[in-house]
Amino acid sequence: MPIILRLLLMTALLASPLARAACPPAKGPSAKPAAGLCASVISSGLAMPRGLAVLDDGSLLVTEMVRWDAANGRLIQLKAGKDGWEKTLIATGFDRPHGVMRGPDGKIYVGEVGRIVRFALNNPTQRETVISLPIRQRHPLSTFALSPDGDLYVNVGSSSDNCDQASPAQQRAGFCPEAEGDNPVGVVRRYHIADDGKISDLGIFARGLRNSMALGVNAQSGLVLQAENSRDAIQLKLGLPNDNELPHDELNILQAGKHYGWPYCYDNRLSAPEFPAYDCRKTVAPYMLLPAHSAPLGLAWWQGELAPARFRNWLVVGYHGYRQHGHRLMAWPVDKQGLPKGKPVELLGQWKDAKGPGGPVEIRVGPDGALYLTDDRHGQVIRVYTP
Repeated sequence: MPIILRLLLMTALLASPLARAACPPAKGPSAKPAAGLCASVISSGLAMPRGLAVLDDGSLLVTEMVRWDAANGRLIQLKAGKDGWEKTLIATGFDRPHGVMRGPDGKIYVGEVGRIVRFALNNPTQRETVISLPIRQRHPLSTFALSPDGDLYVNVGSSSDNCDQASPAQQRAGFCPEAEGDNPVGVVRRYHIADDGKISDLGIFARGLRNSMALGVNAQSGLVLQAENSRDAIQLKLGLPNDNELPHDELNILQAGKHYGWPYCYDNRLSAPEFPAYDCRKTVAPYMLLPAHSAPLGLAWWQGELAPARFRNWLVVGYHGYRQHGHRLMAWPVDKQGLPKGKPVELLGQWKDAKGPGGPVEIRVGPDGALYLTDDRHGQVIRVYTP
């Protein structure tokens, strides 16, 4: 090949968005970033970091659950400094905290088991319970998504895998006690937070949602998306050797008053084996089926002028699952509403090392255009960016 042709080919490759970026030296996660992206660990040694919020100054608030069986949770703040990200302990004594955000009133909101509390960042010991939630056994964690107009969408996960306590008669009748009644679980509730902090309970927004840990509101369109963690052990009822590929997890467009199937239906409105007579045509089919047991725990749109051009406005979903489809970060191009279209790209893949698989949880976009995410299995916060 002539030299001039080689030079032209090399120039084209370097200019391509698929070219591998020259990432600066930094401690990276045990994951391979997509071409053109870098990934670095900005904080490590954390105790089960879960929720994540980005403040106006670019600093991060991170909830550490610490343990599953005690109220030892913490809230820390990470600030970028000359020698890296500095960690400051803000508050302790939370009961398995997950969701965290800065509300329209300027206060900090943290989701605990059975409630959401708020407080001023400079006075974190003076906490006020502003929302009380049902106590759940299997899915006790509280997370939420805030819309630009102040509506707060709150996950109330189920108390069982697939309504395990329903009697044979209730199953035949297509009735799940925990999913029905005045205070059901397996729902997303909606509240409104005014600028002065007044909270209005707007009731149940959507039903039939086993566990809505990944919730998001598109800032431009107002679209509310939910990524569903579907049931386990369906193979025991269907006579399959395992449940590695069933049922699929889901991506749902949430709309007021709609029912999305749990525990009566799975996948594209198929009747659950426990509820064979239930008419799943009454429910809303998933917008998209995700890989089985991928366990999506966080989603965000990579928006902002500083977001990388190739992925700007794309939907990013973290797969937390420990099985073959989990431990990776996926992204889709979207339409004007923010709905994914086309084939996804793996932003972080091959995420497994001697400590086990990666565990992406919450995902947020910083004012610097970077993605920030928590990894509870490795106890770290990761920054994904273009160099």
